Amino acid sequence: MKLPYVIRTVILLSALFSALASKAQQNEDLLNLLIKKNVLSQQEADSIRADQAIKEQAKKDKAANQHGISIGKALQISGLIQARYQGFEQSTVNNTFDLRRVRLDLRGNITDSWSYDIYTEFGGPGVKLVDAFVAYRVGDYLKFSAGQFKIPFSIESLTSDSQLEFSDRSQVVEALVSRSKDVIGNSNGRDIGIQVNGSFAKIDDFYLFDYSLGLFNGAGYDITTDNNNHKDISGRLSIHPVKNLSVSADFYNGQGYYGTPAANQKRNRTGVDARYVWKALSLTAEYDKGTDGNIKRSGWYGQAAYFILPKHLQLAAKYDTYDPTQTSLTDRTNWYTGGVNYYFNDWTRLTVDYTIRHEQTTQVKNNLLNAQLQIVF
Repeated sequence: MKLPYVIRTVILLSALFSALASKAQQNEDLLNLLIKKNVLSQQEADSIRADQAIKEQAKKDKAANQHGISIGKALQISGLIQARYQGFEQSTVNNTFDLRRVRLDLRGNITDSWSYDIYTEFGGPGVKLVDAFVAYRVGDYLKFSAGQFKIPFSIESLTSDSQLEFSDRSQVVEALVSRSKDVIGNSNGRDIGIQVNGSFAKIDDFYLFDYSLGLFNGAGYDITTDNNNHKDISGRLSIHPVKNLSVSADFYNGQGYYGTPAANQKRNRTGVDARYVWKALSLTAEYDKGTDGNIKRSGWYGQAAYFILPKHLQLAAKYDTYDPTQTSLTDRTNWYTGGVNYYFNDWTRLTVDYTIRHEQTTQVKNNLLNAQLQIVF
């Protein structure tokens, strides 16, 4: 019954788009004609085009910011809410609804060089600072940051929570990048310290290299003092041989205070990753390994995502494998995840994914269904 209405709507929108495009071309043709007739000079016509471009850009900026709050450059307010349902196959674990993340971000530019960012988590027990730092920008090639922010390690850890193709990050990232299964506890991939980063060697409209180098406490985020005198160092170098392709290598050398009883122990990591986006297709792969004390760990994942309906419906698949102790040959876990993302608009998305979890030794019935609704503003 609704099909004729849909067809009429599509035809109407197509006609409207064609009319707008035709109008833009007519305006350009008119300017060229006026130049030819010596009614306008080339300089006057270019000025009219520039004014029109500024107006069009202002319209785009207004549309992009209509769900945010901005007070000049000094204060921009944005946020993230993720409401989640988890269905567990394990009979001993209750299916549950929860507020995964409730975050508020305050950031701004005090001058053209100085900026700040304060990112706060309201979900869960208590309020936590996620990010809190000041930055000084010399140019695209050099920026200094001091405070609390993400460690420059792992493409998946550095990807914003709202931009992940799946509800959860990979096993190896959760274990080695200051997240839920790291020996120092969950710090959301962050720490307190200083960092220099930038981009250089520009080709057309993209840079060939990105780099980051930071010095951190190594104790985790939202902690007022370090738990040892050792400072940890982390670095990352990314190469973009072609547009939309990123190939990166990173390292982390540090010392954590953990174990039973707790003591200062080695906590080192290295990794490589790559991501390529071509039209509706995105491909990502990452390999990381680390040493905690005398225990060596490693893992990798590969994933693909594709928009079958541009900007709205995306299908995704992922293979994720992790070895928590390389001295044992029977403790690896392999996860197979399939997911669907539906974007209602640029700010609202529903993610549904199902993970089949396979243990190398004793198989546990622990497959997991995630359904997550998020809105960003």
